[in-house]
Amino acid sequence: MTEFTLFPLFQSGMVIQRQKPIHIWGNAPAGSNVTVTLKDSSITVDAEADGNFHAYLPAMDADTGCTLTVICVNASSDRDESAKTVGQIILSDISIGDIWLACGQSNMEFFLRYDKDWESVKHYENNPQIRVYNVPQTAFPGHTTRNSTGYGRWIQSNDKDFETFSAPGYSFARNLQPHINIPIGIIGCNWGGTTATAWLDECNLKKEPLNIYLKEYEEACALYSEEEMKHISLKGWTFEDSHEHDLEFRPLLYGRDYEWQKQYLAEHKNDPMIPMGPYNINRPGGLYHMMLEPLHNFAIKGIIWYQGESDASHADMYDTLLETVITAWRKKWNDEFPFLFVQLAPFGVWLECVSDNYAIVREKQEIVSNTVPNTGMVSIMDIGSYYDIHPKEKMEVGRRLALLARGKIYGEDILCESPRLVSATRTDNVITLTFNHCETLTIGDGKNDFVVIQNDNELSIHEVTVNKNMLLLTVDALTEDEITVSLGYADYAEIHIFNEANLPVCPFKIKI
Repeated sequence: MTEFTLFPLFQSGMVIQRQKPIHIWGNAPAGSNVTVTLKDSSITVDAEADGNFHAYLPAMDADTGCTLTVICVNASSDRDESAKTVGQIILSDISIGDIWLACGQSNMEFFLRYDKDWESVKHYENNPQIRVYNVPQTAFPGHTTRNSTGYGRWIQSNDKDFETFSAPGYSFARNLQPHINIPIGIIGCNWGGTTATAWLDECNLKKEPLNIYLKEYEEACALYSEEEMKHISLKGWTFEDSHEHDLEFRPLLYGRDYEWQKQYLAEHKNDPMIPMGPYNINRPGGLYHMMLEPLHNFAIKGIIWYQGESDASHADMYDTLLETVITAWRKKWNDEFPFLFVQLAPFGVWLECVSDNYAIVREKQEIVSNTVPNTGMVSIMDIGSYYDIHPKEKMEVGRRLALLARGKIYGEDILCESPRLVSATRTDNVITLTFNHCETLTIGDGKNDFVVIQNDNELSIHEVTVNKNMLLLTVDALTEDEITVSLGYADYAEIHIFNEANLPVCPFKIKI
């Protein structure tokens, strides 16, 4: 007989999405009756023949301290009422507010304990209006990882496992909640090193140009027999999930110089690997089915996304890939929810990772923000690190995402977007660049990677000055021929020019 249980998200201390129909589901013996009660709403449904039940309650406004009661009764029994009860589940301290999914790869997964501000953050007063939940990382059916006890349960910042939650995800909630004054739940559904295709149903990858991912997957699988693939992969996972490997790898996430990294690579060159195949986290559709798809019945407010590093090898199609992710997820949830994302940070080399084509990925990310409705992008071109693919200023990343949400999603009349180039003109040897999302620009500390090219020659920039929302570049030896002007348009580049909200100018490249 099917055991009476709720889907794992339903726990005491959880957050449920406000102002959208509430879907409660789980397992129960076939034919039994399940009664679900939340606040003053109640409904009774029959468990289906496959042992699933689905109950729908009406949308509710934000609230706290609620109780969810779910009672399962054996409807076919002739026994007295008390004997007919299969089980009763009572969940307490439930909040109704806004749910955001924090998705992507390691820069979204990035634990709070690795953030440069962790020593301060861990002493913040707990805000009970913020609850977080980490989806257990499961790569393939039957896989059990070394995830800490902070995975698979709702926690607050006073929980001992809070340090293993997403730093940008928590910062987003921390900077948003006081301004909207309702409970916020952040669900972390992310995994380091993952391509966006791992988070997509494979059916979305069958058409050109994205079918290259399926072709590469098939070619990789052909390198091993089924038995060899399983043996090598499981050996690799035994190593990957071991506590010893975690302890050895952890210092890299706190940040180490490149000499330390090279030594680590030399010492670990013979570590077991997990080849691309049915056990790899980057197999097309793998994490979509194992981690994301099970959440689709759970109503959400929106997505925050930080990913792209693992797709730089196909940078020219990243706009198509990201738009496909957004469209497919919205279709799965049947909801045109907002999708906010982070443009890739400055980066050069880390371990065996390099930043080839990052400039193109950033360009494609901006295209998506300009063309796909209800999206937004934050730029972090001022807080990268040449020898670290994981910038440590994740609290600032979360602040910028929250600022974007406050302005674009929650309707606050605030400056919330990075300045973007709107026009470029030239008069004699002066180039005038005009930006939106600002009244007066400020040039901060740090380098600004301007490049002016004419007739295949890079010209010297004599002076950069600010005139309100304009930058004036005085260039030596400028002729009447066409010029190309760029700022921050390189795989590694920095921008330290800000608007009044301390948001950096977005990178650009333009012909004049």
